[in-house]
Amino acid sequence: MATGAESGRRLRVGLLGTGGVASKYAALYGKYPRSLLVALYDPFDPGAGELAARFGGRVAASVEDLIASDIDAVVISTPNPLHLAQASEALKAGRHVLLQKPMTVTLAQAEELERVAEDSGKVLALYMNSLDNPVFRDLRRMITEGVLGKVGSINCKLANGMGHVWRNRPANFWRGSRAAVGGGSFAMLACHYLNLAQWLLDQPIIRTTAIGTNLMCDHIEGDDLMSAIVEFAGGELGVIEAAWCVKGEQMSLHGSAGSFAYIDNSVVTMKADSPFIGEAIRYETPGTRVVLDGLLAPAMGDWTNPYNQHRCFVDAMLDGTPVPMPAGKGVQDMRVLDAAYRSSAGAVHVAVAEAVA
Repeated sequence: MATGAESGRRLRVGLLGTGGVASKYAALYGKYPRSLLVALYDPFDPGAGELAARFGGRVAASVEDLIASDIDAVVISTPNPLHLAQASEALKAGRHVLLQKPMTVTLAQAEELERVAEDSGKVLALYMNSLDNPVFRDLRRMITEGVLGKVGSINCKLANGMGHVWRNRPANFWRGSRAAVGGGSFAMLACHYLNLAQWLLDQPIIRTTAIGTNLMCDHIEGDDLMSAIVEFAGGELGVIEAAWCVKGEQMSLHGSAGSFAYIDNSVVTMKADSPFIGEAIRYETPGTRVVLDGLLAPAMGDWTNPYNQHRCFVDAMLDGTPVPMPAGKGVQDMRVLDAAYRSSAGAVHVAVAEAVA
């Protein structure tokens, strides 16, 4: 049987949700030679028609109309509470699905959706844009090749300050609802680094303790700041933090023979006992601290990037190869989120004065 590459076949795609960052994906599906943008639908995005005009396809009349189109796959970039129903409908209709993070609102929904995918015989994959970045590909190689020695800890923070921007949003703004989000900032932001950390170390997180609070954004429900200490199956420890009330992004990894940090998706600083030559990172003088600036994350719609997760999804569907982030990984992320929120809600926290006494 000929693969997509051999036959020249293109994956026919429908986009469900086109606003915000999702608008950047239309360019990839419209320009990548192996895909064809067939239909789009987003009742809340007035720009959907303009995207269709630029990159091909038609504006569907409804979710059902889009799924019933002559397509192979649906890319879903809609609010969290819609994921279960929309992805289930697409899978049952015989469409492959690429789904935005987090997978669903609750762990039970994620497990249900995984079962639907298994029963359908179609592929359910998660879109995790961290894997677009060759910096993280290099870092995983460093870990695998022992450039940093034995890894002991990883620390990640993703904070965007958007909670303040949302102060004047309407009361029904879905990101302001604890029930619609599945928590708060941790559910929406930390899922990136929970996923990335497990991928980098190739180890699942098995235990966590967490504290969450609403420090500055009482106009929205859920946490606007939350931190979790996590333990990986290999014994490594990590700290994962997310916030809507402050700004800044960074991740660092620490091993017995070196350390690595990536700050604000731009600056890498590292020191190691061994050299390393990667796709984005060149470290040629062991034992010295180097700072590499300008290592920006690739554009989300850049189809020429071989690591772009939309392009990888298209290739996997045409070639019959595994997707980078299958549904099971999304369920694992939801298990960690569920455990962190249960810990935050019910853990016994010891005051410093009590501990001293």
